[in-house]
Amino acid sequence: MPAACAFSCLALASLPVRAADPPGLPTPAGTEAGLLERERLTGDWGGARTRLEDAGLSFGLTATGDISANPAGGLQRGRGFSGLLQFGLDLDLEKIAGWKGGAFHAGAFLIGGHGLSGKFFGNLMPISNIEADPAGRLAEVSFTQTLLDGKLSIRIGQLLADSEFATSETAGLFVNSAFGWPALHGIVLPGGGPAYPVPAPGMRIAYKPGEAWTLQAGVYSGNPLGRNDGNRHGLAFPLNQGAFAIAEAAYTHDFGGGVSGTYKLGGWYNSRRFDDLRFAANGLSLADPDADPDPLRHRGNLAFYGVVDQVLWKSADAETTGRSLAGFARLVLAPEKNRSHVDFYADAGLTYTGLLPGRKNDVVGLAVAYARVSASLRRLDRDMTTFTGEARPLRSSELVVEASYQAQIAPWLKLQPFAQWIVRPGGGEPDPDKPWRKIPNAAVLGLRSVAAF
Repeated sequence: MPAACAFSCLALASLPVRAADPPGLPTPAGTEAGLLERERLTGDWGGARTRLEDAGLSFGLTATGDISANPAGGLQRGRGFSGLLQFGLDLDLEKIAGWKGGAFHAGAFLIGGHGLSGKFFGNLMPISNIEADPAGRLAEVSFTQTLLDGKLSIRIGQLLADSEFATSETAGLFVNSAFGWPALHGIVLPGGGPAYPVPAPGMRIAYKPGEAWTLQAGVYSGNPLGRNDGNRHGLAFPLNQGAFAIAEAAYTHDFGGGVSGTYKLGGWYNSRRFDDLRFAANGLSLADPDADPDPLRHRGNLAFYGVVDQVLWKSADAETTGRSLAGFARLVLAPEKNRSHVDFYADAGLTYTGLLPGRKNDVVGLAVAYARVSASLRRLDRDMTTFTGEARPLRSSELVVEASYQAQIAPWLKLQPFAQWIVRPGGGEPDPDKPWRKIPNAAVLGLRSVAAF
């Protein structure tokens, strides 16, 4: 078991499941807060952490562990685990060197374990947003400069677009990867796009013309995996792989009483060449025995998206009870159906905070994600039946439903049981052992733990 998962689970087993005590009297100078009151497991290092942060140096280490099981459906039954250690170093260059508005960040991932996606389900949307090939990887390394009293921000370096574009704060509760970087992005873009766990060389510019509006755009390498889809440790910096450009406008409105909403519109374009999903280079269907072995190639691909992230209700006593209801919805459309494995994606969900008395920081949620397989692939399936004479399922879409409950055991520790139901894994891919039928729908039961050091 990877270190992240092993440590997190041992920590959880050793602690009582209760909310952290409410803050009381200030902690006397020179003493550490109690184990269940401190913000990080390792505390303040006898005051050294605070002194370093005051001097402009911040360190971060987070361990996330997922344990999951497949009690029904899919390609086969099994159990899996994924572990992630995230390291981070931040330098405030204004405090350190007097460089006004300058900041530096460097990070790394240590990924371990094996998840259930692919081998056990054959699904399009991985069940965990930390699931990846085991490896030590360089994460984001960036320089940020803010100007115009914070209204303008410029970042350059090895960047992750999924942390800044098409995001939903409410959707961040859920474990399935689709609720982070939208599934269409991750499936269609080469290498999954500049998203966990593979950042790409790039630059992002953000501008706030007023309190309500944020405009941002970024340009990154067109394939973060580089030539031959390698870059296992993130130490290659592919600059000759075309360009991926993304832009977004966001508007935030405060309705009063703690109720607010954020609404985003955006789109992206990738300049690389994409394989046609149905036709070969000689114009015949890829299912035709006379088809050229190489697919037809197309220049570029694009998509458009919208996001609604809304607090729907907040109790008048939310400060003490935490009670509030929030929702989100996202739509993504890829108009070039002949080169986009998924041409339409949508997700939506609700979360409720403070459901149980005395658990003001606990969050429960229910969400659904839908990924529609391109019409070109469905036509290819029909071609396969025509040329082989063997009936096979037509791919259509994959649907994921997730229910999660995140319990905050301490400020530094969270425990999250979750369940997922995967409908038509792979969008309705044929079962390899019984190709006349689709892969059976599958159930997932899992437990996530997150510990901040």
